[in-house]
Amino acid sequence: MLFFHAFVREMRVHQWTKNVLVFAALLFSGELFAWRAAAFATEMFFSFSLVASGVYFLNDIFDYEKDRADPKKRHRPIASGALSRTTGAVGAVVLLSMGLVLAWRVQPACFMLVLSYVLVNIAYTVRLKHVVILDVMIIAYGFVVRAIVGAVAISVTMTAWFLLCVMFLSLFLALGKRRHELLSLKENKLAEGRKVLAFYSLGFIDQLMTIVTAAVLMCYSLFTMDPATENGRVMALTIPLAIYGMFYYLYVVRVKHEGGTPDEALYRERPILAVVLLYMIAIIVIRNL
Repeated sequence: MLFFHAFVREMRVHQWTKNVLVFAALLFSGELFAWRAAAFATEMFFSFSLVASGVYFLNDIFDYEKDRADPKKRHRPIASGALSRTTGAVGAVVLLSMGLVLAWRVQPACFMLVLSYVLVNIAYTVRLKHVVILDVMIIAYGFVVRAIVGAVAISVTMTAWFLLCVMFLSLFLALGKRRHELLSLKENKLAEGRKVLAFYSLGFIDQLMTIVTAAVLMCYSLFTMDPATENGRVMALTIPLAIYGMFYYLYVVRVKHEGGTPDEALYRERPILAVVLLYMIAIIVIRNL
């Protein structure tokens, strides 16, 4: 029982919320209540969730010594010894295999996209997470792949504006996470930070976040007004929700000095949760007009 509990904890199921992005194509295409499309999207959600958990196993095995010295990460099952590194490696292979098989069942194109996510993240774990700028770009790539996989799974085309919006929003969240880590390191809340943090400064990250915020809102506005976007004129009514959500998250990052874990911010910050729910309801209504 203890082994099972440790294994599930290492999977970080609470972070599966990131994989909800595979449903974006289903939501925006108006196919949300089409059972076949919903089934494919759900299968890809679990495919990505299993693969992401497998990547977490690999990352914690690779960072074993470093995590043991970290006041928070030392409690993770592999770092604490609740799971051995050998067991973790077997678990990673099983989870990655299950996720890739699920993707292949949907269609080979989904398999190739998920496989690219795995390979890029292995490269990230081994080396690229120490390369300034590229580290946050790889995080953004992971979210864009999720959105593309969701579209490929149900055979719909997502506009370039929407994919750009996802990319810039992902960069925004990744930069917010790096800012929180850097601030925590400066305030001695972390024993030792990521090596890449040595190349960042709060001023630099704040400047990048300002640029990315403008890019997200511009791309989203153009997405709603694109002739290829169904009910585009009505979709434009959701722009204020996007503005509020972006600005409030900036408030969380810049004023409250939080935002290290975006999924936790979704639960803790009621205004963010409220605007996300309102946005989803608005899209469902608009797509069914």
